[in-house]
Amino acid sequence: AQYARLNTYQKIVDTVLRKSSDGVQIILFAITVSSIGFFIMYLLGYATIDVKPFYVVGVAVGGILFGIGVAILGYCPGTIPMAIAEGKIDAIFGLIGGIAAGAIYSKIYPYILPAIGPNLGAINLYASDNTITAALIFLYAIVLTALAIRINKSAITHGD
Repeated sequence: AQYARLNTYQKIVDTVLRKSSDGVQIILFAITVSSIGFFIMYLLGYATIDVKPFYVVGVAVGGILFGIGVAILGYCPGTIPMAIAEGKIDAIFGLIGGIAAGAIYSKIYPYILPAIGPNLGAINLYASDNTITAALIFLYAIVLTALAIRINKSAITHGD
């Protein structure tokens, strides 16, 4: 991510405006690798699954707030530590703001729970049978990798 300069405001903006595919590709590959890695750790007993309930309104509002934060700050949570390591002071404020927002949300959660929509339950790809789950994870990894490669070819064709 640092090599691709994803810890710069301009690269984040370029990714959002579809002028650069680097950010999307790195995210897709990161999800692929972490999905496979997590499943292996899960099979070996080093990880457990604790999927939280899915609240439609809560996820939508949270996604909008997250997007606003990324747009204003120019960093996502994964790039903030890189920016801080490079001495970017604004990233420190982003880190403090993110921690403060998480703390505030934790405190008000019981009060806003009725407003964040119906509980649709814990939604995940993990089945009770590890063979089925392995097949789903493998298929998921193939789709994400193919999508990342396709985005790269499209970017090359269109001059990214």
